[in-house]
Amino acid sequence: MANGNLSHSMRENYGTHGVAEYYKIVQESYRNPHFPGLKKVLAQFLDRYVAQEKPKGIKVLDLAAGSGEATEAILAWKASRWPKADGKTVAGVQSARLPEGGAPTLIPPPATSQPSRPLALPIRQPFSPPSRGPSARPAVRPKRSPATPALSEPELSIVASDPFTSPAYRARIGLPCLEISFSDVAAGKLPAPGSTKPPEEGDDEVELYDIVVISFALHLVESPSELWALLAELGKRARWLVITAPHKKPEIKSSWGWRRWDPSAAWRPAEGRGNVGGVEGDGYEIVLDRVRLRLYRSEANWDGE
Repeated sequence: MANGNLSHSMRENYGTHGVAEYYKIVQESYRNPHFPGLKKVLAQFLDRYVAQEKPKGIKVLDLAAGSGEATEAILAWKASRWPKADGKTVAGVQSARLPEGGAPTLIPPPATSQPSRPLALPIRQPFSPPSRGPSARPAVRPKRSPATPALSEPELSIVASDPFTSPAYRARIGLPCLEISFSDVAAGKLPAPGSTKPPEEGDDEVELYDIVVISFALHLVESPSELWALLAELGKRARWLVITAPHKKPEIKSSWGWRRWDPSAAWRPAEGRGNVGGVEGDGYEIVLDRVRLRLYRSEANWDGE
């Protein structure tokens, strides 16, 4: 068993047991072996997302959450960007813990005894060679670096769901995890952020998720019709879709309600196939440690051109 899984090869696991049966077997012990790369690509994406969109809040849906790798990566990113004053170093300043039951103890500087009379010391004049007069170095003004505006900390909320590995998620993260499948989402059973009940039929004012993250799982939807149904429903319920995987699958067609987006500093719709291929991605991916991140923006919930 590797990292709580049955084999290092997920293809072998799926081929031997089937997808559903495999995750039932490892529902309490599953671990994603690509976690280090996942942390890096999500951190880079979230940095750019916050810099470009400047959100006051981020409502995340961690769909097919596994044992919580994406949730843990997002929480670690936020903690590293906006650390709290809890006795650890905050923005380069060391904060001190208060003693129990009172104010901090102030240590006075050591007392020094003053002599009864000032002690006169000879003053030694600086020596100047006769060949040249005293020279003074010109004052060097320190260079000022351009100010970088601090980004406001967004309020973060995460809803997680996995029909197979909810026990592993709860054990690792310590947060609730719904047991909603891809087919449940496609059928309109996805609760709104902060809710545990699906929206009522005909309710068009359901609160949106800002970001849906699907890590190492969307390729398991093999039927194009099932994939279309899932993505079409998610396109009505969220603004952004983040797909992470070690490969390029699955292909998401533009007619399925999502527009491919360039997650680089350009931050614009991805046109064409980009300029780079192979292991470096297609030009519109974040690729780190063999983990690819592709970004899409909902056509239904975007007013841009």
